[in-house]
Amino acid sequence: MSSPIESSSRRSGQQIAERHPTREEIELRAYQIYVDRGGAQGNDLDDWLQAELELIEKYETTGQTAKATGVKVHAATA
Repeated sequence: MSSPIESSSRRSGQQIAERHPTREEIELRAYQIYVDRGGAQGNDLDDWLQAELELIEKYETTGQTAKATGVKVHAATA
């Protein structure tokens, strides 16, 4: 039987590998897309959805890599 610490560590690793983008990450990426487009108004929803999709794909790819190698992926903090 594994100790509570080992079980907790395993769960933490799974949570990190399966992490989803935060609202702030999506907001920042959407703003970057807006700026890259030259700041044209009226595409805020499209920018948000594109940012969300990009980040979800990024986390899925990173999560799959981490699961395959057994490496824990830590979120970057600003």
